[in-house]
Amino acid sequence: MPGNLKSDPLVSLLADLVAIPSVNPMGRGMSGAHYREEDVAACVAGYLRSHGVDTRVSEISPGRPNVTAFVDAGAEKTLLLEAHTDTVQADSMTIPPFAPEIRNGRLYGRGACDTKGSLAAFLHGLCSLLSAGVKLRYNIIVLAAADEEYQFRGALRAVSEGLKADFAIVGEPTGLRIVRAHKGVVRWRIVTRGVAAHSAYPERGRNAIYAMARVLQRMESHGTALRGRVPHPLLGSPSLSVGVIEGGEAVNVVPDRCAAEVDRRTLPGESAGEVLGAASAALEGLSGWEFEPPHLSVTGMDVPEESPVVQLLREAIQSSGREPVVESAQYATDAGIYNRAGIPAVVFGPGDIAQAHTADEWIDLDSLHAAASVVRSLISRQ
Repeated sequence: MPGNLKSDPLVSLLADLVAIPSVNPMGRGMSGAHYREEDVAACVAGYLRSHGVDTRVSEISPGRPNVTAFVDAGAEKTLLLEAHTDTVQADSMTIPPFAPEIRNGRLYGRGACDTKGSLAAFLHGLCSLLSAGVKLRYNIIVLAAADEEYQFRGALRAVSEGLKADFAIVGEPTGLRIVRAHKGVVRWRIVTRGVAAHSAYPERGRNAIYAMARVLQRMESHGTALRGRVPHPLLGSPSLSVGVIEGGEAVNVVPDRCAAEVDRRTLPGESAGEVLGAASAALEGLSGWEFEPPHLSVTGMDVPEESPVVQLLREAIQSSGREPVVESAQYATDAGIYNRAGIPAVVFGPGDIAQAHTADEWIDLDSLHAAASVVRSLISRQ
């Protein structure tokens, strides 16, 4: 690690996190040290324990743990600070993904923006107060969650194990703006089945790719119809996209199977059952297709602007010398899971979503420091 990263404890912490690969395989069958959150979870747990924070590491699947920490401040209310530890793939990056480097006030590396920057700001903001002996306004739960980028299993596991808090801040690169509403997402596969045959005699088989072509035409029309629905005042209309298609074994074999993966962005209040029912109705009259159960279903959220979590975060941003901005987003986050579980949650963090998942991912260090300052203003006793 370049020496100038060591001179700033917050930047040094972020660099340590970025230097540890934690790529989510996202169902691609990848394995090995790069494709797990185990090592970065150990770094997070070690940092918290070094500051005297009671910390637990619990696997949700092999090599993929959550880190949960609790600070008992003797307060009436409990605040959850959550950020995920996994990143998207780094195969096509134009910079060394796991060799953090500072240039022009930015730290470069996979996960710097999405969302190890938020994780570092939350950890440092809390632990710097503890080191200084500052009394906290709330009891604090820190959750470093696994598998947000693919199936949200870290957040789902935490909720299933009884996670309780009065409100939550979920770290994502929002540019220090408060995201109080965002869409949800349902993802599933449509499968068409046919009969294999030699391609010299296609009439002897039934082509599953041709069947899928008819299905996809209906899905495109269904997506167009969704955009015509009455829009949500903040989030607009729901949307549908087919992002992956696979089928066939060889060019000289009539394919007997084809699969397409659907990404359906939902509005608050829409259920997975409603989504699948509407998609099924759009395919009425076609044969030879089936839906696999959704491999991801996260609800949208719409937290009222007057809710305590929004107002408290607004005040903390103002106390840090910035003008608070409240907005909505089109993407989905763990916050949807916490809101569904009865924990009012908003999304907030350093960095710009435009830099997330990019080939030269980076985060502005001024934004990183500002986020830690907001956390300190939020949780310290005034």
